[in-house]
Amino acid sequence: MSDNEVPHEERDAMIRATLAEHGDSGVTPRHTLFYFYGEGDHDDLNEVARRAGFLTRGQDDCTILETTMAVDEASFSPISTMMQSWAAAFQLDYDGWECAVVVN
Repeated sequence: MSDNEVPHEERDAMIRATLAEHGDSGVTPRHTLFYFYGEGDHDDLNEVARRAGFLTRGQDDCTILETTMAVDEASFSPISTMMQSWAAAFQLDYDGWECAVVVN
């Protein structure tokens, strides 16, 4: 099964498990990136994301959203759902997220 076939909730949990292996509970806010690809409407995604407080960058068929946030399940789950909704709304592929390890 490729990464794109694994539901985002499972992928999010795998990232949190990796953070936990390094002693990171996810509760400390840190720089977090979200990746969108495809031929959809990157301009509208950028506009909505900026209004929601994200920094945006990218070119052509790639948009990266940046923010500082906690990534524990309770904090992150609504954001993950929002990212998936934005991808659907703007006909883009949400490829997931990454963040720094912060030892608590």
